[in-house]
Amino acid sequence: MMIPDIECQMQQLFDGGKPTDVVLYGIESHVCVEQTAIDLLERNINVFLVADCVASRVNQDRDMAIERLRAAGCVITTSESVIYDLLRDKEHPKFNELRKLLVAKSADMQLTRGSAMAYAATAKL
Repeated sequence: MMIPDIECQMQQLFDGGKPTDVVLYGIESHVCVEQTAIDLLERNINVFLVADCVASRVNQDRDMAIERLRAAGCVITTSESVIYDLLRDKEHPKFNELRKLLVAKSADMQLTRGSAMAYAATAKL
């Protein structure tokens, strides 16, 4: 939820303006994350929800929140996709260092459908 303290911080960070895009992650996806995402969307801010970085005590709550947020207009993505998007290309000075970390990541937690296949594909990089 966009509480006044967060609104104030955003205005300070963006010189009185607002961001165009926000990468969102956190716990209690079906409550805190969902309410924050909806508030951001209502302010015409693009929301990139990091599916493998959101959680709820009950997996079904997380899954339903992701479905609702996709329908509301959030872009559903993964931490790996966000990292590669921020790097832009292999010319980034940290590309090889981060690539090694991503390839060596712990076993896939299967938080999203098909993630085991995605992990297998990236492990071969």
